[in-house]
Amino acid sequence: MKRIILTGSSSGFGWLTAQTLAKQGHIVYATMRNVSTTNEAMAQKIQRWASEHKAAVHVVDLDVTDDASVQAAIDWIVRDAHGQIDVLINNAGIAITGLNEALSPAQVNQLFQVNVLGADRMIKAVLPYMHPQKSGLLIQLSSGLARLHLPFLGAYSATKAAVDTLAETYHYELRSSGIDSVIVQPGAYPTTDLIARQAQPANPDVEIAYGADVAQIKAGIRHLFTPSAQSPDPQEVADLIAKLVDMPGGQRPLWNPVGIGASQPYLEQLNNGTGQLAGAVLNAFGVSVPA
Repeated sequence: MKRIILTGSSSGFGWLTAQTLAKQGHIVYATMRNVSTTNEAMAQKIQRWASEHKAAVHVVDLDVTDDASVQAAIDWIVRDAHGQIDVLINNAGIAITGLNEALSPAQVNQLFQVNVLGADRMIKAVLPYMHPQKSGLLIQLSSGLARLHLPFLGAYSATKAAVDTLAETYHYELRSSGIDSVIVQPGAYPTTDLIARQAQPANPDVEIAYGADVAQIKAGIRHLFTPSAQSPDPQEVADLIAKLVDMPGGQRPLWNPVGIGASQPYLEQLNNGTGQLAGAVLNAFGVSVPA
């Protein structure tokens, strides 16, 4: 049984992951923003589910973009968990699709605040409790778009590339401390509501200045996130996360792509190449990194 903090638990991968981990006997601190306002109904739904299934799921109000909110949530969790935090799953995230030029600086800033700085804020909040244990697991929900950089998804892809970079460097920095840092790279899962709940670009009119291929690309991106009978099941992401949680420390793969489809071998090739490059440099420093 592990004590697990999960951000972004109000929908999508988060809610599925909370259920999956709780069914396996773990204690899950399901965090989300605004549990008494906009997310009140979801918070109550999770609490009812936990009661009905006799599952250890605790809803905790937490905004990953706010230092005080994170600190207050961590303080409560640490008291409830008697000082033990075994796993952090950074799942909270937002998306905006649109031409890079169509997104305002404020919108790009918000993407990075939630997807990147929020994730790093959470990591820094839990590490002081993992270090004395000499064990722990950090899981970052990245994306296949950390490697595949598509038009109309530029700013979002940039945040996921940044998350990948942070998680990879934490992996090398923490590996001798007994703490694992790993990355889950999901493909497009149209049945989740990441895209459905997104904000709209602030300056959509700039699109008229672009060439004819923009409309075709836009239609392709829309199709990518339109649910169909062939859409992958997001439960497989939750199952992969649960598998990583239960694996022995030090044996978890750094990169874990899932639901990429026919493009997955190319993504794995990019991941492997990045790992080999980092390994070659670190080995030159005298640090042994497995191939």
